Amino acid sequence: MSYSWFEDYLTRLDGKEARQQYYERRYAAWHEAARKMAEAIVESQRALSSVSAETQESQAELAQSFFESVVSNLRDQVESNTAGSRELAEQVLKSQEVGWLLAQESMKAQVDFLDSIFSYYQESVRAAERATRRS
Repeated sequence: MSYSWFEDYLTRLDGKEARQQYYERRYAAWHEAARKMAEAIVESQRALSSVSAETQESQAELAQSFFESVVSNLRDQVESNTAGSRELAEQVLKSQEVGWLLAQESMKAQVDFLDSIFSYYQESVRAAERATRRS
């Protein structure tokens, strides 16, 4: 008899029509509470959906930014490596040219040295010939 207060209340009401009105008011109140709860659930789902969409968009932008940054860094490294390779190739060519010039100058110095020795020898021979003719 836990519902005795409810049954007492219903017996105090004047007949069927009063009970019907009581039930309709209770039903209307429950219906209104259920409608408000459903609206609150729908609104929270909309908010959650909006936040989820914003989060996904933000994540997509972050991922795109990350990959653009990686591609940009790789492009910069490739350009830097290409420039470094070009500079290295130019330095190799310059060192080859310097090596070639050094070899030419060294050979010229050796030829001049040998030429001076040969000239000295020839002059010595001529001097010896002249000395022999005078005697």
